[in-house]
Amino acid sequence: MNNNLTFKIFNKLEDKLKEDWLNLESNSNFFFFQKYYYVKNLIETLNLNSFFITVIYNENSPVAILPLEIKIYKKIKILQWLGTDQSDYCCPIIKDDVFINHQKFIFVWKTIQKEIDDFDIVYLNKQPEYIEKTLNPFVRFLKNNFHSYVYQIQISKIDDDILSYIKNKKFTSEFKRTKKKLIENHQVRFHNYYSVNQIDLIDEIIKKKISYLEEKKIFHSVNDNLIHLNKNLTKIYPDKLVIGMLKIDNETVAANIGVIENKRYYYLIPVIFSNKYSSFSPGKLLIYKLIKWSKNNKINKFDFGIGDEAYKKYWSNVSTKIFRHVDYKGIKGFVFYLIIKFSLKMKEIIKKF
Repeated sequence: MNNNLTFKIFNKLEDKLKEDWLNLESNSNFFFFQKYYYVKNLIETLNLNSFFITVIYNENSPVAILPLEIKIYKKIKILQWLGTDQSDYCCPIIKDDVFINHQKFIFVWKTIQKEIDDFDIVYLNKQPEYIEKTLNPFVRFLKNNFHSYVYQIQISKIDDDILSYIKNKKFTSEFKRTKKKLIENHQVRFHNYYSVNQIDLIDEIIKKKISYLEEKKIFHSVNDNLIHLNKNLTKIYPDKLVIGMLKIDNETVAANIGVIENKRYYYLIPVIFSNKYSSFSPGKLLIYKLIKWSKNNKINKFDFGIGDEAYKKYWSNVSTKIFRHVDYKGIKGFVFYLIIKFSLKMKEIIKKF
């Protein structure tokens, strides 16, 4: 490797990997989905055995970690970010100044791919343009296609009137009207529990989410594994997983499983339990209560995560971009690469109509 950079690929959760990873977590840029114990939980709960966690060193000090895996789909071996289906953001853990040079990055990335070797397609999805405030080198230096926007709320820009920052005044006036009518005629309660104290709610929320998605015939990757993943995370991070619940007349109407990390609230698994009060838009009221709770608890950013649904855009005051990178190796990989590119192009065309 050049400029004192070396790397080691780990195929097991060794003590050395844990030590380097936790060391890097303390002084680098990453999201919750790249934390050591989050990835360890994925590997153990999903029984993943074809992973290639690459630690990049500068003079023996870890400066970046690339959590990668190979997933097999119809005999095609796909090199991707580890846990792509279970993570909103997929990227490395990285120090600010590791890859500021295009040639250095490409050299390191190609060398890593050469050592992994046994794959047909590279499919790096859900890649944020920035890893916190650092430009993501996998977006900056590789050929990527735009995936979607991610909407967020910079809570420091919100004053005591939680709704004053929203630009769409029709949205806010309708929300205020329904909120007032609901509170005048019903008993409304909001709770935001640390999930360790309400662990059975995880089953309830995720099973309801699965039921809703299947009823609406929406393609999804939510399954019972998500229950086990979140229950395990609750034990690992008892102070990070929170469950927001909205009750109307003592009936649970809306809920969300969220995560708090580095003063960021991740809005991860929202669900509506009952359509009984749908005219009052209980999902919007739950978001309002969660934003207010986040502000009161010194959270800096409210993150709606993957998915550019219209309601997220209404609530947000900042946004960021998500990209995907697709590449191939060999003839079989090239054929599948063309199929992927065609499929993605068709989805873009359909989305416009």
